[in-house]
Amino acid sequence: MAKNKRYTMSGGLAFTEQGDMNKLSRLAAKGWLLDSFAFAGYTLRRGEPRQLTYCVDYNDVSPSELDDYIELFEASGWTRVCSSGNIHVFSAVPGTKPIYTDNETRHEKYRRSVRKFQTFLIVPFLTVIAFILMQLSPSSGGEATVLENICKTAWLIGVTLSVPILMTYVAFRIRLSRVKP
Repeated sequence: MAKNKRYTMSGGLAFTEQGDMNKLSRLAAKGWLLDSFAFAGYTLRRGEPRQLTYCVDYNDVSPSELDDYIELFEASGWTRVCSSGNIHVFSAVPGTKPIYTDNETRHEKYRRSVRKFQTFLIVPFLTVIAFILMQLSPSSGGEATVLENICKTAWLIGVTLSVPILMTYVAFRIRLSRVKP
């Protein structure tokens, strides 16, 4: 990356959301401002050191509603920094009223995340199916059959994807259970 760009890792928003936001605030105070999401982290750009508070919101917003969504936050003193899918990061000067001021809205935030991740639970389910098919398919003794190869490949891909999906889902479920409406 160029001298005015820098990458920093994320601890995973599902696991260390507040830790990531605090880290971004510390980096902004040193002149490294959040620019965009990057693979497993963030891209920062060099700028004037600023005291900023960062906050993340998880919300599916259609392109036609995006302007209204952003205006809602701007009216409260928050500026949208970047978005990726349903994840939106906002910044504000310290002392700005927090985006989530009560447990009910915080609970809704995590409930939306849990609901979104429930659709991805099909991957671990299909992984288990592939494993069962591998165990039930008769072995030809020598060469693997096409079905065995397909099941093994599906199982390997499924395991690779299932671990982070399940970890993220469980992390959001734990957060949801800790915030009572």
